[in-house]
Amino acid sequence: MLRIGVWGGGAIGLLWAGRLCRLFPETWVITRSREQRDLLRSQGLIWTDQQGKSLQVHPHVEWSGGNHLPAFDVIFLTVKQTVVAEVLPLLSALSPSPDIWLWQNGLGVEDRTGSMRLVRVVTSEGALRLGPGQVQHTGTGSTYIGPVCREEMPGNSARLVRKLAAAGMPVSFDPDIDRRVWVKLAVNCVINPLAALWNIPNGRLSKQAGFTRWMEGLLEEVVQVAAAEGWIFSKKELTDQIETVCRLTASNRSSMLQDLSRGKRTEVDFINGAVADRGERHGIPTPLNRRLIGLIHQAEKERKLL
Repeated sequence: MLRIGVWGGGAIGLLWAGRLCRLFPETWVITRSREQRDLLRSQGLIWTDQQGKSLQVHPHVEWSGGNHLPAFDVIFLTVKQTVVAEVLPLLSALSPSPDIWLWQNGLGVEDRTGSMRLVRVVTSEGALRLGPGQVQHTGTGSTYIGPVCREEMPGNSARLVRKLAAAGMPVSFDPDIDRRVWVKLAVNCVINPLAALWNIPNGRLSKQAGFTRWMEGLLEEVVQVAAAEGWIFSKKELTDQIETVCRLTASNRSSMLQDLSRGKRTEVDFINGAVADRGERHGIPTPLNRRLIGLIHQAEKERKLL
């Protein structure tokens, strides 16, 4: 029986912890705080579907600073890019070394993980953390899993993908996962910051004055930078993907909007910032992405002052 650790008690981490609990008795949630650990231990996890039906599940729980972590076969690393650096030393110390599934938005996390066995995950599902022990599934989507840099899929991860798919979970294996990472980056460059700045759910973006102009300009920059990095996309392909995500996650509040609402640092530096940094490296101007980075940083400062 696989032992799976979900490292991070945010929206996506709790969404998948609730699912995994029903399939794998050895599902663990590793929280970043003792308080969340204690609450999940005492009250369990309340998992609510899109129809409003709730159920209570009871994963094993430990906090990341604890000394009682067992050996894991697979770890879902669901913490945001902004805190990956503080988690990596803890992951490196695990023995034996588990497969690490990377759920982060944006680019660059793979460059910081050393010799770990890495699997990339790209998901378009929506989730909202209602509290430290409550999560709601807010948007239907797909989840793709594949090895980083087209390497061979680690054995435990391959087994897990098959088991999840057989159980009806919305997961698929994709050997070309790196291309999907870029597609999601393009989607996030548009949806995440605009939804955050306008304070609206994804489904209302297309109704906003100026959305189409922003989307077309941002995608033009992404397409040029991606091409310089060896990835060829058409603006239509990416536009269609954005429209699909907005439709399927219409009621979802983007992760960047959720971060701003809580006064937390967003992942804009790893999303729009990744495009801007790579654009600078290749001599490609990215004024719209840089404009959004500045606006989000300003919003972060204002929220922290409230």
